[in-house]
Amino acid sequence: MLTARKKSRFTWRRILRHLAQLGYIFLIVFSAYIENFTIIIMLSILSLLGGAFFCGWLCPLGMAQEWLGRLGHRLLGGKRIRVPGKVERLLVFSRYVLLAVVLTDLGVFAFTYFISEPYQTFTGFITTQWSYIGLAAWSYLGLLLLVSLFIDRPFCRYLCVQGARYGALSLLRVFSIGRNAELCINCRLCDKACPTQVAVSTKNHVRNPQCINCLDCIDACPVKGALKYKWVLPITKRRPMNIKGTSKKQL
Repeated sequence: MLTARKKSRFTWRRILRHLAQLGYIFLIVFSAYIENFTIIIMLSILSLLGGAFFCGWLCPLGMAQEWLGRLGHRLLGGKRIRVPGKVERLLVFSRYVLLAVVLTDLGVFAFTYFISEPYQTFTGFITTQWSYIGLAAWSYLGLLLLVSLFIDRPFCRYLCVQGARYGALSLLRVFSIGRNAELCINCRLCDKACPTQVAVSTKNHVRNPQCINCLDCIDACPVKGALKYKWVLPITKRRPMNIKGTSKKQL
């Protein structure tokens, strides 16, 4: 029986991701020496080329949620709460509503928001000085981290407007995770491994705004070469793909 690789296993991709996350934290500490506009342009270009790498490879809050998720994975005996499909789609839609509200409220100042630090999504109201806003922000952050013990990356998936921005840009990505239908055995272990519940097994190429490029799906795949991160055209034709005599609708 095929089983996914244990989430606690450190593959070279995962180690590289954590090193990148720690490096970005170092960058935040010394961000006074780097122009915000330069950072945002670099991240936007990266999103257009290869998807929402910031979310999976750089975001400090994403890293905190991931590590707490690993702890929760152990506490729950290897089980994770999977949000039902309809509820998941509704919650995912909420972060784009939040992004629209933010941009509508900012109006002509929207450009200023777009060149703000990505990490200010969750640090903007965090303060060491006493205030009701600061207390609410810390409580909000604590609640999100607590939920992360049971649900993978709740803030990233449902509330992060910066993630929504990078996700929208990633729809035009030219590098993506591709699935080889001839090698795919339809075990769906890639779907189970995805922290944002992207249905990897139903796609030719993963061009989903929820994909954070963690590449856990590739690590979970038991067939070498069935999933690869590779160059893909921005627009691909829809076509059915046969897997063991069955037809799958592809995106």
